[in-house]
Amino acid sequence: MNKNSGCTINSSILFRQWLNGTREIVQDTIFHSRIDKKDNTNIVYKRIVFEQDAHSHYFSCRNKKDLFKDDPVSYVRHKNSYNILKNLKKGKYNPDISLDLHGLTQYEAQKALGELITTCQKEKFFCAHIMHGYGKHILKQQTPFWLSQHPDIIAFHEAPKFFGSDAAIIAIIEINS
Repeated sequence: MNKNSGCTINSSILFRQWLNGTREIVQDTIFHSRIDKKDNTNIVYKRIVFEQDAHSHYFSCRNKKDLFKDDPVSYVRHKNSYNILKNLKKGKYNPDISLDLHGLTQYEAQKALGELITTCQKEKFFCAHIMHGYGKHILKQQTPFWLSQHPDIIAFHEAPKFFGSDAAIIAIIEINS
């Protein structure tokens, strides 16, 4: 027998007398299904994709192969920006960001160029390095044409030898403040 059994019986009786007239608590807890908090990253992602698509819609699928026959490839949007083109030719600009188009389809390359321009304007990068490679010369011919169609491209020129020579392009992008 337990030495505390006498104390336990008295405590039990006192407890029951004290609770006399009370009723049992009914479980009224409502279990809600889990509701995720509104995720703002999805909205931000949709906005970024929209901006990239907005930049890539400038690129036409028309084939203008005779537009950039000169070697090396160069382009300047305005005549008053010709000094920027001269500095590009001399290799005075170091690219802030690089894009590699190797192995991409034309559609994927257009999307990647739109993404590059969006990123450059967002991060305030004005000089970009675009590697299109040689391959079947499809991206090599199309990339200058696409870049020349975009209104935010100020100038571009074939990259200097240490940046890929005629398999790459250095572009100057207008930064919207």
